[in-house]
Amino acid sequence: MQLIDERVELDKATLNKLKQAGDDDQLVRLIDHSFTADSKEALEKLADCLIKMDFSNIKLFQPEDEHYYLLECTSIDCTEFHNVSKTSVLMTILSQHFSVSYDGWGSMVANETQ
Repeated sequence: MQLIDERVELDKATLNKLKQAGDDDQLVRLIDHSFTADSKEALEKLADCLIKMDFSNIKLFQPEDEHYYLLECTSIDCTEFHNVSKTSVLMTILSQHFSVSYDGWGSMVANETQ
């Protein structure tokens, strides 16, 4: 439960920064998610699961001069707290299930004037 509480607090902090930058939390946009692991195979299994759940832009690679693997994907949603939090908690639970690390999510500021 502590891990989920920590994730929710991180979500609130990120959402607060987006709001301060002028974000409209009701606008639907791409939200980026990332995972890391020492095992490429663990991230491949996670990627298969994410594909089944309709996440998109899935990329699995080993960053140059690094010893870990990185999995990136996107979801399509608004940044309203309940929507983002449900997805980030899901990602946190999936990361535990597949023994990888969920590094969190990010999004560009979106508003009607952009």
